[in-house]
Amino acid sequence: MTPYPQLSPRQNLPWFTSGDVDGFFGLFLSGFPDLLLIVGLAPVCGFSAAFVSSHVLPGVALSVLAGNLFYAWQARRLARSTGRDDVTAIPFGVNTPTIFAGIFASLLSGVVQTACAFGTDWLRRHTPRAALLCPLAGLALAYLCLGFVFGVFQQPAVAVVPMIVLFTLYASKLRLPWRIPPALLAIAIGAALVAVMRYFHLYEAPATVAISPGIYLPHPVNVFALFGRGEWWSYLTIILPLGALDTLASLQILESVKAAGDDFATTPSLLVNGIATLAAACLGSPFPTTLYVGHAAHKANGARSGYSALNGLVTLLLCLTGVLPLVLRVIPLEVAGPVVVWFGLVTVGQAFTEVPANQSVAVAMGLIPMLAQWATGLISTVVEKTNTSLAELMPRVGGELALGGLIALGQGGLLTSMLWSATLALAIQRKFAQAAAWMGAAAVLSAFGVIHAYALTPGGVVGRIGLWVAPEFAISYAAGALFLLVCSWRNPVPTVGRDPIS
Repeated sequence: MTPYPQLSPRQNLPWFTSGDVDGFFGLFLSGFPDLLLIVGLAPVCGFSAAFVSSHVLPGVALSVLAGNLFYAWQARRLARSTGRDDVTAIPFGVNTPTIFAGIFASLLSGVVQTACAFGTDWLRRHTPRAALLCPLAGLALAYLCLGFVFGVFQQPAVAVVPMIVLFTLYASKLRLPWRIPPALLAIAIGAALVAVMRYFHLYEAPATVAISPGIYLPHPVNVFALFGRGEWWSYLTIILPLGALDTLASLQILESVKAAGDDFATTPSLLVNGIATLAAACLGSPFPTTLYVGHAAHKANGARSGYSALNGLVTLLLCLTGVLPLVLRVIPLEVAGPVVVWFGLVTVGQAFTEVPANQSVAVAMGLIPMLAQWATGLISTVVEKTNTSLAELMPRVGGELALGGLIALGQGGLLTSMLWSATLALAIQRKFAQAAAWMGAAAVLSAFGVIHAYALTPGGVVGRIGLWVAPEFAISYAAGALFLLVCSWRNPVPTVGRDPIS
């Protein structure tokens, strides 16, 4: 008996299903906070809201639309070729960790992502599944779950009930009358609570940036002129590793998608992401695009391909008309937050369920570096708000709270998570020689400062890329690799009953 629903020879593949409505809300609300962040942080970064509306958001919108349409088409193509009707498109949107780093940085990131698309399929095939899933899970836990769930409990009057409703319906898979999407019901309840409490002056709406609604079209950029700015090339050692990490994160998302049952080809999936980033830079956007987490949750909720196309179209409409702040007044982030939290939780759960049970400890270890990275950012923000800096604070509390270790573990957290989880997963299987290779890679990366190396400045924590910038880590990892090689020599890989990598 086939494990997947099948299409009959004459059955049409619909563009839109009831599950796509729910999937749209989940995907849109995953990227919507990023769009609001772009608008809200514009003045902080030295850009007016009018400039962002007229010169940045249009480029963001077209790149997101193009990518969403491709991944919707890709899902339909896979459904046709396999005869299945349950294929779900890869979620896709804008990537904001590099907020206002500049068009030059986004352009080079696109170049790196496009080039890496042709060489990562080998890495995907030779990496333990735990190492591909748990960094993504750590990312979801830190930046989707924790970041938004705290906002929910900060505004319990308007956000806790919607979260209870949403979690109950998603967890139980209970169908609502007229197939109303759970996310739509939860958000409607939250919006109603906001309206009632605002009427009685019990809720204060968040401050929004004033932007005049209108029609804003993209402003193409002469990207060739960017290469003539010599001062920008000094950031190459930061831009290139970040571009490679973006590709690595997308690769891990593809593995998550495969674990959920949709095995898309690696090269085109990554290639379109890189091309969309290049297109965004050419149209004036400093933000790379990226594959989003949450595919398994969208699939479980019945989303197929239409949700992706609809997300691109709605994003286009909002970004070309300048109405984003108005939406925020009706649906605050605290109300939309539970949707994002749920998709993060599903991603974390998938990392534990899609690996052999005895490798769950590798997944648990892999969560820690991303949590350290998130905690470092939180501490940095708190310190900055008190008009001091980590450079001043560290000598007073660093030893007691191990802040130095927290920061070091978070630097290059995505790679560190992958290295440690891969090493542990392989050690569990007694594949010590392969585990030694991963520890050797950690030694090389730390020697060049890609992981663990940092410097404290008045402006916060900055990475240190260079030669021999984290020698204690490099030496320790090299010693660890040597120990694993000794284990390999003393205990060869068992030939009977050994666990598979994935």
